[in-house]
Amino acid sequence: MRKDDAFSIAVDPTRSKIVKRLEEAGKAAYSDLLDSAENVRHLSSTGNFNYHLDFLLKNSVITKDGAVYRLTDTGRIIAQFIKDVDQSWSRLEPKLRGKNMNIFSCAEQFEKETGTKMSKTTMSFHGMDLISDEKRVMGIIAQEDCSKDFFSSHKPLELEGFKLCVKTCKDEDNALALSHSDLKYCVSPVMLSLICQCVEENFGEAHNFAVREKPYPLLFRGAALGKDYNGCAFVVAPYVF
Repeated sequence: MRKDDAFSIAVDPTRSKIVKRLEEAGKAAYSDLLDSAENVRHLSSTGNFNYHLDFLLKNSVITKDGAVYRLTDTGRIIAQFIKDVDQSWSRLEPKLRGKNMNIFSCAEQFEKETGTKMSKTTMSFHGMDLISDEKRVMGIIAQEDCSKDFFSSHKPLELEGFKLCVKTCKDEDNALALSHSDLKYCVSPVMLSLICQCVEENFGEAHNFAVREKPYPLLFRGAALGKDYNGCAFVVAPYVF
């Protein structure tokens, strides 16, 4: 058997399911193998299934004895290979589909939509992985991180309460900022508007949370705290003048 034929068995769900079923059971009838394959994906016809079964027979991966199918020695080697691939994938999948992948994807999308230059690496932020803009005014975190203790004091904040103001920085330059009647600090008007627009366009509605009593990063996401959704969350650093 050629290497690419062996690989096609591992990656094809119907072929790999037949091999795995025979490896588990030792032997199986046609109907049992067909049921196993149907659980993996919808087969358009039994002819489609028979094509894959014949492939395994012709390549001496399985053998047929009357109405019963079994693995050959080659088949058992391939079954172990499939098992090794499955175990490797189970370790790799969380990294590919986990929060790091999500926030990198969101960071790339945010940079594309807004032109804001984003870091290509994560930084640690109170036990969370965060991707920051180059000036470190805002960052992107996984939405599940919003349940961490760091955000336990954050409460909903009405966006309508923000007002533009001019503040004098320590270097004596005047800067535009957003103040809020419920907050004792200001935030960046540019970042706030970019984030709100991004969240609303991608997730339907922007929810804003803040700590009122002291300068703390604001939190933005597409759902209320405690509610999961398929998105990310933004934190915005406070302006302290």
